[in-house]
Amino acid sequence: MIESQRLQFLDYIAKTKRMSVHTVSAYGGDLLQFTDFLATQYVAQLSDCKPIHIRGFMAMLLQNGLTARSVHRKVSSVRGWFKYLRKQGELKVDPMSKIVLPKMPKVLVKDIPAADLHAMFTRFPWNEVEHGERDRLLLLMLYTTGMRLSELIGLKVGDIDFHRNSLRVLGKRNKERIIPMHPEMVDWLKVLLADHAHVYLFVTDKGQPLYPVYVYRLVNHYLKLFSHAAKTSPHVLRHSFATHMLNNGANLLAIKDILGHANLSATQVYTKNSFEKLKQIHALHPRK
Repeated sequence: MIESQRLQFLDYIAKTKRMSVHTVSAYGGDLLQFTDFLATQYVAQLSDCKPIHIRGFMAMLLQNGLTARSVHRKVSSVRGWFKYLRKQGELKVDPMSKIVLPKMPKVLVKDIPAADLHAMFTRFPWNEVEHGERDRLLLLMLYTTGMRLSELIGLKVGDIDFHRNSLRVLGKRNKERIIPMHPEMVDWLKVLLADHAHVYLFVTDKGQPLYPVYVYRLVNHYLKLFSHAAKTSPHVLRHSFATHMLNNGANLLAIKDILGHANLSATQVYTKNSFEKLKQIHALHPRK
């Protein structure tokens, strides 16, 4: 019974809420871990689940070494599941209603300094390494568009519009948006497409779309050569794009639209990065 309810919810968020495959998979893993815990507590039906069981689940996760942020995410998955079951009339009482999750502090992700990125794009001998031109374009695209890793992997040749110098991107919940292309990226795209016979823009040697781990390793490899930043991932390039744009006077609403954020609050985190830099600069004032 519990398993069928879990699968029903996953089908709902995939088809009705149109969440990505990765998000649905994360929900599925979180809920499976939760139901496995309930089994150890001899809870055979979700209607028998009490707040004490949820608190016990949280305690178990913490004892297993998970961070508070990871625990928060997993319990949020359970909350979404119970909320859905309540709406479906399959639960009369939601045990999550008495569970208060602490607010997680927002961690400011540090951007890659613009000087480091400039050095990487201009100094590295891209034409001397295998797939160098492709790799340079991939990095440039992440940095100049701010797109997500999943969006980059899903890019097709047909999404490119050279007449308008723009890209069509399919974001979260299959929301489509148009992103302008940097002139330098346009030039490199034309080079790549001159000898490209695949549907997807970025492919492996076998012609298959690149996968997340492949792109992560690629980005991490190149960024480590030119930057001492603690984190060097595709997502950090997205942060760098937004932060550098804001530092150079770009409109926050425009950045929001390019990033594909559903609301402005998600974009406003970058103003904190900029404010911290302003404070550092102001600290150098001789009259401090």
